[in-house]
Amino acid sequence: MAIKGNPVVEEATIPCKEAGEALIIAIIGLFCCFFILEPIAIFKALKAKKMIAMNPQLTGSGKATAALIIAIVGIILSVLGIIAQISHA
Repeated sequence: MAIKGNPVVEEATIPCKEAGEALIIAIIGLFCCFFILEPIAIFKALKAKKMIAMNPQLTGSGKATAALIIAIVGIILSVLGIIAQISHA
């Protein structure tokens, strides 16, 4: 049986490079240089989310969100660690 109507054509999607970079930077920032890398990861994640919202062909919204959450948690943990070190001194 044939289906009548217009054929469904799927558009090609492009992975957002900035989202992947933001995720990598956020994960590395958990282990070293957190005050330098985590803000960079936040900036790149927000930029990626804006680019994905403007271009429906871009994918990677989940990566950008994950990078944003990891970077924020990394900054919070590092600040709490510094406060703990100061309070023990």
